[in-house]
Amino acid sequence: MPLFLVFSVCVFASGFALRVIDPIVLPLASHYAVRPEMAAMLNTAYALPYAVAQLFLGPLGDRFSKIRCMQVCGTGLALALVLGMLAPSFTWLVATRIVAGIFAGGLIPLVLASLGEKYDMAERQVMIGRMLFAIIAGQMLGSIVSGLANEAFGWHSALVISTILAAVGAVLLWQARPVAAPSPGGSKAGPLSFGALYGKVFQNPRAIWLYACALAEGALFFSFFPYVGALLLERAAVAPGSVSGQTGLILGAFGVGGLLYAIVVRQLIAWLGVSRMCRVGSLVAACCYVALTLSTAWWVDALAMLVAGFSFYMIHNSLQTQVTELAPSARGSAVALFACGLFAGQGLGPLLFGGLMHGVGLIWTLLLLAAGFVLLGQVVVRRVMAPAV
Repeated sequence: MPLFLVFSVCVFASGFALRVIDPIVLPLASHYAVRPEMAAMLNTAYALPYAVAQLFLGPLGDRFSKIRCMQVCGTGLALALVLGMLAPSFTWLVATRIVAGIFAGGLIPLVLASLGEKYDMAERQVMIGRMLFAIIAGQMLGSIVSGLANEAFGWHSALVISTILAAVGAVLLWQARPVAAPSPGGSKAGPLSFGALYGKVFQNPRAIWLYACALAEGALFFSFFPYVGALLLERAAVAPGSVSGQTGLILGAFGVGGLLYAIVVRQLIAWLGVSRMCRVGSLVAACCYVALTLSTAWWVDALAMLVAGFSFYMIHNSLQTQVTELAPSARGSAVALFACGLFAGQGLGPLLFGGLMHGVGLIWTLLLLAAGFVLLGQVVVRRVMAPAV
């Protein structure tokens, strides 16, 4: 099987595992007799270990073998999901999500680093954009399938599907061969220490700004996700039995927007250019979150999230491409640190959203996020984009 296809299956499974919990937060809370806010922290339990694991997995991929690291991590992810599927208590489920997050951290970032070795800068953003199709499809279907499977068969079924996908990805990885040869200036770093590899990354003055933007986009875009179900119940007369399905469709719409971006990425870059695309994406995302403050119907929320998903990837794909060229001799470390920032943001975002929502209310929290998008777009263009872009 072609390596690009193997990578696509693995990142699909990783994306599916990431978003599978969001639509079933309320059923999990009911089953384990915990508050919904506590069940929502299952996302944090996955995202923060994912972020921290990058500090080690990226340099390990640079020092040894990216494909070998992915093989071990794919197997670990599948085993962790098996244990989560069988979790007898909420504490056990949290523990398995932590372990799953750690191992998932070795898949998407090292796939992107491998693409950085295989393609030159002119073609790289398009190829990463195409790989995003698989990542986004996994996240989108993780939300949609989880919600619908819960309504049809119960929440366990969503975890079973996620486990099967991860197992298939692990099997394919063990049959894969590494990228034939890195491009000139590729990521072969010899026996350098972790500190030396990260030193190479931060020799680039744009590094600190790029990683700060990754943290910010993770927090801004994803903080709302675990609270969609609770907000549907609060804002509209939605039958409790329909919440999971509608939540899955709303969150899945974000992924549909990403898929649309992946389809038109080449034409969009040619039309707008990368810097203008980031500015436009941030402004459109702000408008989407303002629209959420005015919405009274779940399908309006879904439409706003679809456009927000398209906008997110206008910014995110540009940052991803920039990070693959930040330190060519330590590419795995550079990309992994980017994922660390992104998932740290995704882990902290729900905590901040929940605190703000209780402090200033839903409307003002969403408006603050909208203002954050506008600021993010300006910082990306002024501080992150390479002079040539």
